[in-house]
Amino acid sequence: MLPVMTILQVKIFATFLGVGLAIVSLIGAYYWRIWKRQIKVWGDFAASRGWRFEFQPGFMNLIGTLRLDGEHAGRPFIVETEHRGFGRYRHIVTIIRHDLGPRFPREVTIRPEKLAHKLGKLIGVRDEEIGDTQLDAALDLKNVTPQARDLLLGGRLHRPLLNLVRGFETFTIENGKLTAEVIDVPRTTIALYTLLAPVRELADAMPSSRDASHEHEGDATPEAAGA
Repeated sequence: MLPVMTILQVKIFATFLGVGLAIVSLIGAYYWRIWKRQIKVWGDFAASRGWRFEFQPGFMNLIGTLRLDGEHAGRPFIVETEHRGFGRYRHIVTIIRHDLGPRFPREVTIRPEKLAHKLGKLIGVRDEEIGDTQLDAALDLKNVTPQARDLLLGGRLHRPLLNLVRGFETFTIENGKLTAEVIDVPRTTIALYTLLAPVRELADAMPSSRDASHEHEGDATPEAAGA
């Protein structure tokens, strides 16, 4: 009787093993298709803009990492993915980095207003404000110099900054560079364009060196201009 039971147990084990391997194969094939689709979408996006594209395959041919490296508004623009966490807490984030140029004050630090900051305001703990009701409510501002205040109140960055808050729960503008991130990875061209839109809008709204020269020309008096 013992040999019969042993054979039966082996058959049961083999059945469960076969089912498990089939499930793993199906999951692997699913993620492999996602990975290949993401490579094509990101690669096509890079090619359309003349950017550099590279990727690193993941473990067991599953989801790896992607990177776009190029320029927007004449300044470095990087988009890349990164794995974070372990086990059930493992996830992928997409990170965008963009240099806002020499005219963005290096001293000021800007982050989205978090719940802790909002609660602090209710009990009288105030952060720095610039006098724009919407921006003050949406942003956590540090080291606001007179130059930074003039830029933020000038009107050009009002809507782009608010759209940045709507598009990203996590971002930082520090030392003149923007770093923003979201959980997950864009899987279509439309999703990729949509994700990058607030950053591109902010970059396009930044005054250029040419604008600065025009401002100085406008400051010149008629007498000075005719001298």
